Amino acid sequence: MNDQLSPGPQEGRTMTTAQPTGRVDPETLDTGDETEVVPTSRKGALIGLGIVVLAVVTLFGFALAPRDQTAQAAVTGQQLSADPVGDLAPDFSGTLVDGSGTLALSSLRGKTVVVNFWASWCSTCKEEAQIVADVEKQWRDKGVVFVGVDSHDTKAGAATYVQTYGLGYASVQDPDSTVTAQYNVTGLPETFFLDTKGRIVAKYISAIDAVTLNSMITQAVAAG
Repeated sequence: MNDQLSPGPQEGRTMTTAQPTGRVDPETLDTGDETEVVPTSRKGALIGLGIVVLAVVTLFGFALAPRDQTAQAAVTGQQLSADPVGDLAPDFSGTLVDGSGTLALSSLRGKTVVVNFWASWCSTCKEEAQIVADVEKQWRDKGVVFVGVDSHDTKAGAATYVQTYGLGYASVQDPDSTVTAQYNVTGLPETFFLDTKGRIVAKYISAIDAVTLNSMITQAVAAG
C-alpha cells in the first residue's frame, strides 16, 4: 500500500501495482448472552464508511503537512493519465534538496531516466528507499540516471531522509506538489521509467523491490 495523496488510481494495463493480501473475516458483535452476526449488507456499509473516513483523514493530513516554502518547482507539458506508458514525460525543474542548485529533467535527454516520487513523511517510501539507493549505484555508470521528486516536504525532513538512506542521486523539491500533480501521482511512492527520448516506458505504484526495479530499468534501456 502506498501513502495516498488522493483517491486511488485505476490500474493501467501496463502498470505494476502492489496487490493487497489477506481477507476480511466474518465480524461479530458481542451482546453479552448472544453473538449477533453482522448482516452482509451492513458489513459492506460499515467497511465503505471506514474507507471514506480513512481517505478524508489522509487527504486532510497531507494538506496540513509542513513544507519548504523557500523551494521552487515548475513543470510543463500535459498532465499524465492513469496509464501514461508511451506518453512524453512532462518536463520539470526545481531546487535540489541538497541546495546545490537546480535541475531540469530536459537536461537529461539522451539518457535512460528513473523518476522516483517520495517524501520523508511517507512511511511506504522508507520501505523502498535503501533498495532504490543501492540499485541506483549499480546503474550509475551504465547511462541510467535516477532523479527524485520530494513532494510537499520540509527541508530538514528531506535532508535527513537523503542522509539516512544514502541517496546518491539528485532530488528536486516539489513543495506545492506541482510536479506530483502533473504526473498524476495519487500516492507515494511512485516510480516512472523513461527512455532516452523522454517517453514513459513503465510506471510502478507503491514500494518497489530490487528485482522489479532492475527489470523495469532493463526494459527502459532496451526501449532506447
